[in-house]
Amino acid sequence: MMMKLAGLASVLLCLLLISGGAGGSDHDETVPYLRTGGFNVPVLAGWENQSTDEIAQFHLAEHSATIRTAIVALDDPLAASQAELANWIDAGSVSPVYSGKVNLADGTWHVAIFEPDADISVSIMARRVGERTVVISFIERDESNRILMLTMAQEDESQRRAHTELVAATDLLMSPLAGEHGRVSEIKLSSGAWALYPGAGHTRMGMVFGNDSFLALAKGPIGVKLATLADAYFTVLLGFFITPDNSGYLALGLAAAFVTLGLLVFSYFWRARSLDQDAALIRHLARADD
Repeated sequence: MMMKLAGLASVLLCLLLISGGAGGSDHDETVPYLRTGGFNVPVLAGWENQSTDEIAQFHLAEHSATIRTAIVALDDPLAASQAELANWIDAGSVSPVYSGKVNLADGTWHVAIFEPDADISVSIMARRVGERTVVISFIERDESNRILMLTMAQEDESQRRAHTELVAATDLLMSPLAGEHGRVSEIKLSSGAWALYPGAGHTRMGMVFGNDSFLALAKGPIGVKLATLADAYFTVLLGFFITPDNSGYLALGLAAAFVTLGLLVFSYFWRARSLDQDAALIRHLARADD
């Protein structure tokens, strides 16, 4: 009876270990995902899928924009961002015009914005994963517009809008605002609820998620383009997750299962031997009575 209970407990332990290793993501499985290169990102509807076995890349020719996710074999987020930038322009080591850090639910992300020439703006979020770095890039090639994506920690976590961070980012990366321009409106996108601030020469969007402000800035005749691009980029960023490695849990579960089976087989042989000895003793006693 004790051996049966031990076997049942071992089997339950194996199942618990294996299922526990697989529970690394709570993402909505109804959303179409691209699984490649050890990570997962949402598929962007309406964008051309240019992905390979190692990268996830989506391109929207209508807006001259590309969103790319890759894991770079460098443990320095800035160096990894610059290495990714080299895929788009041969300009040596380009320094960012803006860099910062923000703590999201899955770790510390490094924010960097590059402007290697007048026609290209590159917004990057990068996070270390062990000895490598995941880099999520937004690349925009349009000399008539300047579009930037970034994330900043909220100065006042009681605020429900990203207004303060939008003003700070605009002052740093565009040009100081002379005052409020246009009337704020709320728009709901797949990535979340955004506040839209139209202005004279500027269009700004902000969304609060947790304790952070997700920002999209544009300069030029932008129309509805900014909402489309911001929604796509932050959908990828917020939906990104690393495929969990369950091999260690699987090996541990299998080892426990085989040890349990081995003990059960050994117990059968041991009990059979004991029964043979008991039978021999009974036969001996029976002959002695005769």
